[in-house]
Amino acid sequence: MTRALLASVSVVVFLVVPLAAFGQIVMPYSVVGCGGGEMTGANHTMHGTVGQAVIGVVSGPNHTNEIGFWYRPGWILTGIEDGSDLYPTAYWLGQNHPNPFNPVTTLQFGLPEAAEVEMKLYDAAGREVRTLVDRPLDAGYHRITVEGGGLSSGVYFCRMVAGKFVETRKLVLLK
Repeated sequence: MTRALLASVSVVVFLVVPLAAFGQIVMPYSVVGCGGGEMTGANHTMHGTVGQAVIGVVSGPNHTNEIGFWYRPGWILTGIEDGSDLYPTAYWLGQNHPNPFNPVTTLQFGLPEAAEVEMKLYDAAGREVRTLVDRPLDAGYHRITVEGGGLSSGVYFCRMVAGKFVETRKLVLLK
């Protein structure tokens, strides 16, 4: 009886435990913190998370999202890549944070390749208020700070143009 039990435990230790090592992965940094990458599956797309974790469980045949981390069922998370060599796969402009803001807010955006970037702030009537960026930038993740000094409370729009990419975000300034 003891030998049979010992043999069963040995089979589990030598056959089953090493199988888990084959499923180990290292998660890309862009999926964990400030986002920006794109993850897709059969029934979802997660793009530009900007650190906003999804709470709960969303799953499909290919991926599962549990408490903000995407993974394939059966994978074992063993680490997080450095992320220093990762670039966005698409142009994107994140929502400012905090929003509403007073007196300062931050906008993040990504460029998959070097591009001439123009980013302007408009008031609710569509009048240009400020030029935030108007220069060539390298590929990668970028962050700019928008100061509300000299602006009145209200709704503003930030419009980013980079090549054929155009995106607009609504910002709310409360004083």
